[in-house]
Amino acid sequence: MKLYDIYRKAVKTALKNDPRGKAAIGAALKKTKKEFNALKGIEKAAFDRDRLVHPYDDSRVLFGKKDKEIKTVMVGIDIDVQEIVLADRLREKGMGIDLVISHHPSGRAFAQLDKVLPVQPGIWETFGLEKEVAEGVMKGRMEEVFRGISPRNHNRAVDAARLLNMPFMCLHTTADNCVATYLQKLFNREKPARLSNVMAMLRKMPEYRHSIRCTGTGPFILAGEEKSKAGKIFVDMTGGTNGPDKVFARLSQAGVKTVVGMHIKESGYKTVKSEFLNYIVAGHIASDNLGMNLLLDGIDVKNELRVIECAGFKRVRR
Repeated sequence: MKLYDIYRKAVKTALKNDPRGKAAIGAALKKTKKEFNALKGIEKAAFDRDRLVHPYDDSRVLFGKKDKEIKTVMVGIDIDVQEIVLADRLREKGMGIDLVISHHPSGRAFAQLDKVLPVQPGIWETFGLEKEVAEGVMKGRMEEVFRGISPRNHNRAVDAARLLNMPFMCLHTTADNCVATYLQKLFNREKPARLSNVMAMLRKMPEYRHSIRCTGTGPFILAGEEKSKAGKIFVDMTGGTNGPDKVFARLSQAGVKTVVGMHIKESGYKTVKSEFLNYIVAGHIASDNLGMNLLLDGIDVKNELRVIECAGFKRVRR
């Protein structure tokens, strides 16, 4: 499989699993194209052309030739300089690693993380929030994320990959779409009555079971009790990073009773409690594992790739 075939299949799988639907994705791409056409000079020359193809700015080929033949990939939830060096060391030992894939973004993909947050308002709209309200609620959070990310040294791991000639890719929202849609469809179909039923469903999945056994960090009820009625469930697991706390009030008004997320800020927890919402923390790394496994299933349908697990990732095929 060629390096860019892996990337294209990842994007195709992400688009198929985008909770917003085709119309919303099309509208987002149309808006980006309009913005691109209005640019001039250095801004136009430096524009990331992948943004015209798909809306997942945090998922990119960071280093490597498009036509590079890939047989063995090292996959981790977090890849930094040490993992790139590890991959090179394993390559020296004859493991033949052709590509390193990170879930969490690096390089330009990390620098553009704020641009992925508009995925979330599109999802909130499917739960009943008006478009103008959803976008307004998110605006301040996007600016906050941009301010937080802009001073970072984004390219450390990418530079290490370049110096060691190690192809490098990150697949963030592309994977998060998969876990969000998978769990949302499951809860919509099974309609668990109480939080205890939601917990039981999560604990049956290999990724969450592995997390419980390996680190003791499996799913837990943050707000609510096992006997609490689950009601309408919202799976909050895609769109870059945590959204704004004030969205919980809007979701509660729209009829959401339970939120199932990867993680939540302390301020968000306090807001959830004040809105009398239930909140289940499914677990960050376990949920990322589920998303990456679903994504890899979509990429590697014929089981052509050899996967080396590292940095918190465990391969589970479905």
